[in-house]
Amino acid sequence: MQYDQELRQKRSHMGAQMRIVYEPRGRALEYSPLAVSLYRWCPFKCTYCFVPAMSKATEHLEPYTRKSALSLLEKDCEELQRTRDTREILMSFTTDPYQPLNDTEQFTRQAIKILIKYNRPFSVLTKGGHRSMQDFDLIASRPDLGKYATTLTCINLATEAQWEPYAASYKERIDALVEAHKRGIKTWVSMEPIIDPEQSLSLISITHALGCVDLYRIGLLNHETLPFPRVALYDFVKKVKHILEDTDHVFKKDLYPYLQEKQQ
Repeated sequence: MQYDQELRQKRSHMGAQMRIVYEPRGRALEYSPLAVSLYRWCPFKCTYCFVPAMSKATEHLEPYTRKSALSLLEKDCEELQRTRDTREILMSFTTDPYQPLNDTEQFTRQAIKILIKYNRPFSVLTKGGHRSMQDFDLIASRPDLGKYATTLTCINLATEAQWEPYAASYKERIDALVEAHKRGIKTWVSMEPIIDPEQSLSLISITHALGCVDLYRIGLLNHETLPFPRVALYDFVKKVKHILEDTDHVFKKDLYPYLQEKQQ
């Protein structure tokens, strides 16, 4: 598949030893220095997803398992350990580690075991909701290594159905954050993309009040026209900074222009 070829090209500068772990480029690198995808494609079919365009596909394709993913991951972990590379690995940018396919394949659980075996720092980023809680026992066993993250974008059900039609509801995702935090797992939220500033602010306020998020990462749509006026971002950023004044948060580079007061 062309997408596989593109990933190989992207990580070629890391050396021939890297087989499935790769170094993200551009905006993704703001989230994690390394990443891995155990599956191809995702059934959640979020309309803002960049993978179809990146793969030159006209639509989301049927998800499938990368059959050699676990053996390749172990070899890469061995290589990273040999070279004393301690950078964190994220699962994953281009699919979801807790999609329904994982219920039977259990690749994510097996991958976490490999990462723990080699003392690899890692994060799992998902929209799987309750489904993603199945491996909290493993992640909680090594709170020094593992982090749990979810994407939050919409609180309005109609907006959610439009943009993330098959992902778990925002309520499920918040439930998972609360449970992870109870178990001593470090948590973070990808507040990206901002589809509606007011909905994003509501989600930030709710999760902040629950005290279940250790870090917020906030960014814009990465390849589409914003569905709201850009001028609204000045007020949005100001309100976020006020709500999260006592909580770690990171604005991605695309929001840097709005960190200063709007010029009159």
